[in-house]
Amino acid sequence: MAVNPNLDPHAITDDPIVNEVIELIVKRHLQGMEKFGKTMEANERPINEWVDETIEELLDAIHYLTKTKTIFDKFKADNKRLKAALDAFEKESFVDDKKEERD
Repeated sequence: MAVNPNLDPHAITDDPIVNEVIELIVKRHLQGMEKFGKTMEANERPINEWVDETIEELLDAIHYLTKTKTIFDKFKADNKRLKAALDAFEKESFVDDKKEERD
């Protein structure tokens, strides 16, 4: 199945997020056509295989999201430590400046 070569996924809606999703869908469709040579409509797999495939994909997604969350949590913790270090540095570094201003 061909995709309209004039299709610009970024110009379909006014919402750039929706346009990005549309672009991902089209790219994924093209990959699937290249790999399997048929559309989703033409794929006659039994329903239990669709369910099993979906479960596997969702489990993978859970792994990816969990990994992403651990990276984000580490970033937040590092950011908190850096902020505390910067605050301590500023407090210690500018003590004499405040004293001189009062004198």
